[in-house]
Amino acid sequence: MISVIIPAYNEENRIEKTVLAIEGCLRAQKEPFEILVVNDGSTDKTASVVNALENGNIRLLSYEKNKGKGGAVKYGVLFAAGDFICFTDADLPYPPDNIVPACQLLKDGYDVVLGRRYQKENGQKYPWYRTLSSKGSGVFVNLLLGLREKDTQCGFKAFRYKAAQEIYKRVTLSGWSFDAESIFIAKKQGYRIGHIDVELFYEKKGSKVHIFKDSARFIKDVLAIKKNNKMGLYE
Repeated sequence: MISVIIPAYNEENRIEKTVLAIEGCLRAQKEPFEILVVNDGSTDKTASVVNALENGNIRLLSYEKNKGKGGAVKYGVLFAAGDFICFTDADLPYPPDNIVPACQLLKDGYDVVLGRRYQKENGQKYPWYRTLSSKGSGVFVNLLLGLREKDTQCGFKAFRYKAAQEIYKRVTLSGWSFDAESIFIAKKQGYRIGHIDVELFYEKKGSKVHIFKDSARFIKDVLAIKKNNKMGLYE
């Protein structure tokens, strides 16, 4: 069984399209699946939109206070029942077709599969400042934590059930930096990590990323990961 977690904060205008696209892709595979939309304290109609879609495969998980993307993913993992657990972003920047090959890598023996973003020339152009920020944060986190990963912040990742449970019970960060923390924990725990290239479709409208504010917090969080490791929190 495949579980797909979608963290969603104020996504009333996009969440239906995303959920239906993922559902259509998974139904075509004729393999049991569930889609868990985690309503991350939204103040719009995200919950009601997902409620209208609920069926045997689509479920809404909801709480009142916003936790951040990392908190939403961690919450979703607690409720996921699949042998393989994936998460992706609510604006569907990565084609749902990536789910099946990612799960195949897990079936082949990997414990964790990390997406690595790329763009084709015909895609909506990723802003230069976002590219610079992404590459800069990657260099920083790799140097400080020794991850040696090409893309730590891609919003598409997949896990075996046991690996997801063991990793996310140790995750302490609730913001964007949870990606780096989860990878650090996975390597600390000795999990076998695979990779899949995923095409990025960027959409500026509705983006919740604030470059300077989020970059400053990212640096602070990465330093916290290093401190947590010294304290033995990831053992």
